Amino acid sequence: MDRGDRWKGRLTVRVTGGSPERFFNLCSFHGILLEYLEQTESGISFYMEAGEFFRAGRLAKKAGVKLRIIEKKGLPFWLRRSRKRTAFYAGILLCLGLLYVSSLFIWDIHMEGNLKYTDSTLLCFLEEQGYTHGMAKSGIFCEDIEKAIRNRYNDITWVSAEITGNRLIVQIKENELTEPEGETFPAVTTGDVTAKKSGKVVSVITRAGTPKVHTGDEVEAGQILISGTLDILDEGGNLLKTESVRADGDVIAATVYHYEEELPFASPVKHYTGEEKIRRYFWLFGKQVFLPGGKDHYDLSDQVDSYETLHLWGNFYLPLGFGSVTSREYQEAVLVLPPEKAKAEAEKRFEKYCEELAASGVTVKDASCTVETDGDSCTVTGTVHAEEAIGK
Repeated sequence: MDRGDRWKGRLTVRVTGGSPERFFNLCSFHGILLEYLEQTESGISFYMEAGEFFRAGRLAKKAGVKLRIIEKKGLPFWLRRSRKRTAFYAGILLCLGLLYVSSLFIWDIHMEGNLKYTDSTLLCFLEEQGYTHGMAKSGIFCEDIEKAIRNRYNDITWVSAEITGNRLIVQIKENELTEPEGETFPAVTTGDVTAKKSGKVVSVITRAGTPKVHTGDEVEAGQILISGTLDILDEGGNLLKTESVRADGDVIAATVYHYEEELPFASPVKHYTGEEKIRRYFWLFGKQVFLPGGKDHYDLSDQVDSYETLHLWGNFYLPLGFGSVTSREYQEAVLVLPPEKAKAEAEKRFEKYCEELAASGVTVKDASCTVETDGDSCTVTGTVHAEEAIGK
C-alpha cells in the first residue's frame, strides 16, 4: 500500500456473477483505477481506492455483477474503528502537549565540583538571583550566572553553566589554596613576580626577567622578587636596550606562621534524643505537596531534605518527583571538658592546623605550641617555621 492509499484508504474487492469483463471496461472508461487483479475460485479480486467504491457500485449494476468488500485499509477506516477510543487518543495528545510545554522550563538544577559549599547554599544563592526550579529556559542567561557566582564567592575560580535538556548544570572549581584571613597584599604589577608573604629568601630560580632579591634577603609582602624588565648589555657591560617580559621563576623563602585559639571548658552542644519523624511529599511544578500525617512537633530539631526529580531519559526531567523531610529532635546541652582534656583538644587542633598548611603546599620545618589555662578556658599559642614559594 503506497502513501496515497494510507491517507485515502484502500479496499480489496471481489467481483462475482454477470459480466466482469464489461464491468472492467466501464471502470476504465470512467477513470476508475483497479489494481492487482487476481482470478480465484470465488471470483476476481482487485484493489481500488475507497472513495471510488460507490461509483463502481453503479457500474456494477449495469454490468450485472456483485461487488463484495474483502478488506479495508488506511487512515479513514482506522479513525472509524477508533471512535470508541477518542478519550484514549485525546489523552495521548494531551500528554505529548504537556511534555512539549514542560521541555520549555527548567525542572532540575544540578551542581558539580562543589566541595566547600553545599548544594543547598548555592541553590539558595541562585534563588536570590532569580534562578529557581520551574522557570522558563528563555529567562536563563548562563553568562550572568557564572559572573554572579564568581563575584559572590572569591574562592571559586571557575564556573560553567549550561542548559542540557531541561536541566541547568552548574560546574564549579574551588581554589584549593586560600590565603590566611586578614592578610592583604598590593595589586600585582603586570609582568613582575611579587611576594605574597614576608620571609627570608632561601633560593631563587629565574626563568624570565631580572631577579631583584638573592638568597638571605629579607622581603616584605608586595615586594618585587623578579622584575619584568630585562636589560640587554653589550660586551663592555653598557646598556643597549631594555625589554619588557613576563617575569617567571620560583622564589622559596623561610616564613613564620603564628597561631592562637581560645578553647572554653564549657561549650553548647546538641544532644540528639534519637527521636525522628519523616514527612513525605510530592514535588510538583517546583512546589512541595506534603502527604497527610507525619507533622513535626519537636521544639528543637534538625531537618534534612532529600528529593528526586523524575526523568524519562537522559536530561529530560519532568516537573514532578518525590522526597522527604527528616526531622531529628535534639536538646540543648553544655559540654564541659576537664582541663586535661581541653588541653589535649587544643593541642590536637594545632596539629590539624599544621597538617592543613602542609596540604596547601607549605613545607613545615618546625612547629611548637604552648597551652595555658585561665579560669573557664584554655588558650593555645603556636609558632610554625616553614618554607614555601612566595612568588605570585
